[in-house]
Amino acid sequence: MEHIPSIRRRSSLFSTNQVSDSGSVSNEAIRYEKQLRQEIKEWTNLIRSKYVKLQQLRTASCKVDQSILTDEQRRYLADGPTVENFIAETETFDKAVTAYVTRKSFLMERNAYIVQEAKALVELELKDSIADELADSIIA
Repeated sequence: MEHIPSIRRRSSLFSTNQVSDSGSVSNEAIRYEKQLRQEIKEWTNLIRSKYVKLQQLRTASCKVDQSILTDEQRRYLADGPTVENFIAETETFDKAVTAYVTRKSFLMERNAYIVQEAKALVELELKDSIADELADSIIA
């Protein structure tokens, strides 16, 4: 990591030097302005260098040095899972789970409807039998 000396010290933006005579005010302002420009330049360089390093890290891919591997280890790596396969399997699993949940919720709703209809039919049969018994008892 590169070291920029101005990072450790407090920025000149926050210095509170009180100058009393007007002759040194212009010298102080010039010195302050130079220091401020230097700090801005250092920060800009730091940001640019970190941006370039970040771009290099994004484009760099991790590769295994296969020259030190045995033939068996090379075959194992060649047959091993890849990120693309893992993502494809995950997406397939997600789709299967979604289809299962959809089907299960449909079946549960249908089951609840069937139970509701069965209860209604039983209730109607009870009412019919009660009505028949009342009608028979009134007639007899």
